[in-house]
Amino acid sequence: MRICFFLALLIVISHSANAKLYKWVDEQGNVQYSDKLPPTAVKKSHEKLDRRGLVIDRTGRAKTPEEIAEEERVKRLREETQRQIAKQQAKDRVLLNSYRSEDDIILARDGKLATIDSQIRITYTNITRLKERLSGYKKRAANLERQGKQIPAQLQTGIDNTRKEINDSYASILRQEKDKDTIRSKYAQDLERFRTLSKLKADNRAQVLAETEHKNDDAIVKTVVHCEDTAHCNKLWKKAKAYAKKHATTPVYVDSDKIFITQPPRKNEDLSITASRLRPRKDQSELIFLDIQCRKEVATDTWCNRPEAIKIRENFRAAILGKK
Repeated sequence: MRICFFLALLIVISHSANAKLYKWVDEQGNVQYSDKLPPTAVKKSHEKLDRRGLVIDRTGRAKTPEEIAEEERVKRLREETQRQIAKQQAKDRVLLNSYRSEDDIILARDGKLATIDSQIRITYTNITRLKERLSGYKKRAANLERQGKQIPAQLQTGIDNTRKEINDSYASILRQEKDKDTIRSKYAQDLERFRTLSKLKADNRAQVLAETEHKNDDAIVKTVVHCEDTAHCNKLWKKAKAYAKKHATTPVYVDSDKIFITQPPRKNEDLSITASRLRPRKDQSELIFLDIQCRKEVATDTWCNRPEAIKIRENFRAAILGKK
């Protein structure tokens, strides 16, 4: 019966050159044919037939809002993936165009580290100068006090400003050491990527060069303690000052809530110790830093490397944190 109806419908439609026939499945699962697509079938899957009853076009059902949203999400993910791929390819081109070998990368890294090390040495030399200035101020103030005279406001301002400069200088050194870590991390990634792109294996020489530069930073790493909060810092600060006072061989001449300093070294065996309570960056918690100064053997020396100084540095964190 249905076949007869379909044939009759084709005969009627064949009289018009522009006739269209649609085929779809209704809500009851029955196949329907018509030269007009009813509104209820527009959003459903349907087919368009020609005069001979052959399918000339298929239209899928309309997507649900959830399906449309998922397609958009997938599209965005694909676009972001393509952007990341393009970005990485651009970085790879720059990397390969900038360096001919692993040694080139290591030399570039070491050049930047050496520049920062030079800045640290300059800052450290400035700290020594500031301590000498502060020592002079303190002597003048002590003489005036012995004479029963009042310390002039200008002299007191000089003492306060010099203390602040010393603390600021130590904070600068710690920021520069952090910058060195950033440089190492960046060049380590470049080196690994270069090896991957170049399909080269690291030779022993490059590996040794890549692993030696951390050794000189032990002096500062071992004498930095981060505070959890103000109360914790107050507690650690008392311990840090007691530790500095115990191990310094020169007299104390500054003992405040932010900085503790013993007299600069005069003799070869002298150990001068400074403890600073710092916040190198505004977004960081407070930290406590211990510095040991001795008479320089070489003009370019930054840290005191005498055995007793090394031992004091190595035991500092355990002493004030209560850890073995």
